[in-house]
Amino acid sequence: MVIVKRKELTLAERLYLPEILRGLSITLRKMFVKRATRQYPEEPLVTTEVTRGQPRLAVNTDGTVRCVSCGMCEAACPAYAITIDGHETERPIEREPERFEIDMLRCILCGFCEEACPKEAIWMSDELELADYTRGALVYDLEKLKRPVSALQPRIDYIKKINDRWRTSSSTS
Repeated sequence: MVIVKRKELTLAERLYLPEILRGLSITLRKMFVKRATRQYPEEPLVTTEVTRGQPRLAVNTDGTVRCVSCGMCEAACPAYAITIDGHETERPIEREPERFEIDMLRCILCGFCEEACPKEAIWMSDELELADYTRGALVYDLEKLKRPVSALQPRIDYIKKINDRWRTSSSTS
């Protein structure tokens, strides 16, 4: 049998005074540090081209949507948030979405739709605010999703830049 000899605690140690004083010193130091609290909504979040906000459909300068209703984004969506119904057109593009909906309550902002789109029609925007009074208002239809290409250009340039990184490195080897 092993006997362990315990250290005798002083009165201060038995009353946890060193720990209390250490905790109070940390609290006092932190009270005078500049706060990092953002005063939202007066002070909005800073966004960059890397920000992956809500998905949006790119609209060309002539007002046509780039989407050809191929369904790739719908198939790639892990949350099943995207619904597309396409129809034929008279234009050379042949197909366009008749109905394109994204249920923003289901969307997890993963960006898989952006990666799957072969026509560069859907992009993650820098729009982050997502609030409304009814569930139905958060099912975005074609009109709510449309954005001009110029509004999405920083994100488009960023994605092309990171994809070019792979093209140039694979072509040199």
